[in-house]
Amino acid sequence: MYNLIIKNGRIVDGTGNPWFRGDMGICQGKIEKIGKIDSENAKRTIDAQDRVVCPGFVDVHTHSDSTILINPKTESTIRQGVTTQLVGNCGFSCAPVNTATKDLLKKYLFELMPEIEFEWNTFGEYLDHLDQRSFSTNIASLLGHGSVRIAVVGYENRSPDRQEIEEMKNYVAGALKEGAFGMSIGLAYAPGLFSETSEIADLAGVVAEFGGLFTSHIRNERNENVWSRSVQEMIDIGEKTGVRVQVSHTESHYPNWGKQEVILALFEKAKARGIDIACDVPPYVCGFTTITTLLPDWALEGGISETVKRLGTPEVREKIRKFILTEREKHGNPTQPLLADGYFDKIWIVSSEKNPDLIGKSLKEIGERYKKDPLDSTFDIIVGDEGKTPVVCELHSEDDIRKLVAHPLSIIESDGLSWAPYGDLGKTRPHPRSYGSFPLTIRKYVRGETRAEEPKEIGEKILLLEEAVRKMTSFPAQRIGLRDRGILQEGMWADVVIFDPQTISDRATYANPHQYPIGISHVLVNGQIVVEDGEHTGNLPGKILRRSD
Repeated sequence: MYNLIIKNGRIVDGTGNPWFRGDMGICQGKIEKIGKIDSENAKRTIDAQDRVVCPGFVDVHTHSDSTILINPKTESTIRQGVTTQLVGNCGFSCAPVNTATKDLLKKYLFELMPEIEFEWNTFGEYLDHLDQRSFSTNIASLLGHGSVRIAVVGYENRSPDRQEIEEMKNYVAGALKEGAFGMSIGLAYAPGLFSETSEIADLAGVVAEFGGLFTSHIRNERNENVWSRSVQEMIDIGEKTGVRVQVSHTESHYPNWGKQEVILALFEKAKARGIDIACDVPPYVCGFTTITTLLPDWALEGGISETVKRLGTPEVREKIRKFILTEREKHGNPTQPLLADGYFDKIWIVSSEKNPDLIGKSLKEIGERYKKDPLDSTFDIIVGDEGKTPVVCELHSEDDIRKLVAHPLSIIESDGLSWAPYGDLGKTRPHPRSYGSFPLTIRKYVRGETRAEEPKEIGEKILLLEEAVRKMTSFPAQRIGLRDRGILQEGMWADVVIFDPQTISDRATYANPHQYPIGISHVLVNGQIVVEDGEHTGNLPGKILRRSD
């Protein structure tokens, strides 16, 4: 007797193979049988009515570390078919917590995500804390290098000494023993950007010993040569240590539009030499980051409190202005060239605690409102909100994104957070990718459709449905190290999405992101129905996943 049978589906199993018609029997949370199954042998039956039945989507790159604790229903994530999400990316993780540097860690993490209280110190204690709660999705986690560096070195712009390196290595080894799937680095964010390659390689070597994943928000993309060197840094670390390398959100950033093939060639050559490397991409032309990335590296040393002090000094503020507008060879983040070229209209505010009326306004509009130079009003916002101001930026080229999405080494990811259109999480204006990345991929790149409500995201047919599903299921699961998810196969956990391939679509827009997608009728996590007829059932069957040898 099956707990559930899904009948009459077009099964896309996640491997990239062509779809086939069949039934699926689920028992005790796992797939018991795929084939022709008698409905009388089930406690419950779902008639898929020729809709697609595929594995639950696996989001290899999210920042839901704190939002899952605020709203465990993970509404924006589960409703787009994501059944497993990997947190702890870009160097940001909620553990370890060193009591002496706890306040620095809070300011570091909560520039990017909503604030929570820490009730743990070690990485294992953090996972134990999650285990005591229930969630809609499965949660896997990386250890963030930035969080480790804060625990040992703080926000100082210097290389750690040998003893500090050993302490950091112990943090990494401890986290991987306790269940982390690897380590992430964020070399565009302080304090990660203060790190030399040798420091990163030392820690990546520990990750390699455990067979973990090493993911990277790379160092710098201000021009083609620097971008290539930043990617090559990750390739070299992979070659030296043997660690599995995942280069995060690899799409070209302004001003490198038209250069995507140069980077893809680096990946191909590295793979041919035996380096275990892949990349991922959020399928949107606009990016999401913190407002402090507009500032030079030296202005971020010591944490946001020190940055605010610097911006309160006219001489230092003028020095920062000069850096942004004229010192292109020193730019470390793609938002800085946008400002240097006067594109203040291509960066707009996502949320602001002190100035909520600025949400949705561009830096150009804000300058006009206050009758100030837009850089001055931007500096004022950083000071007023103490850096807790996320921004959306029109950074990417659609032509380059298509090349990357179509490439066999790329994975679809959201780079988003689990939000909801109600409660505290509904008070901000996030990037629409948190609500739509996976349905958008099918709408935009499988059907080739453009939505009138969001004309920036132009559709073109570049993927078969089966390949799109592979990039959202088995491929990310394999990269993370999940051996029992990501494929519809007997004996695997029953994480399943049922959708209409002709109507599945994102609805979220940059102006109105809090909108759930359409065309997804059912989402199952560990065999339990979490979304039924497009609505959340209230079930919270997600598991806290831990790396095992």
